[in-house]
Amino acid sequence: KFGVSPQLIPDLLALVGDAADGYPGIPGIGAQTAAQLLNRYGQIENFPSTILGEQGDLALLFKKLATLRTNAPLFKKVETLRWRGATPAFAAWADRMEAPRLLERCEKAAGR
Repeated sequence: KFGVSPQLIPDLLALVGDAADGYPGIPGIGAQTAAQLLNRYGQIENFPSTILGEQGDLALLFKKLATLRTNAPLFKKVETLRWRGATPAFAAWADRMEAPRLLERCEKAAGR
């Protein structure tokens, strides 16, 4: 569909951007050009420095943003996901924002 192998999708998204995730990609590189470059050189790290120039570091940052991480620590029990209401820090923030109703609604949602 994208014209590159699946493992190069983060590289492709880094080059063309991803509006849903909020990064613009590299100016002047569209989907076709990105696919051609990736099929020729492989991942962004293999590109000759003349291709991306000063945008190389930005492309690598965008690649990090586009890479799905599968090694994030997970919870052990589903129960740990249950929301237990506003924290003291949230209560203090709501007070500073003069939003007592927001705190009340949070407490009500937590069943307090």
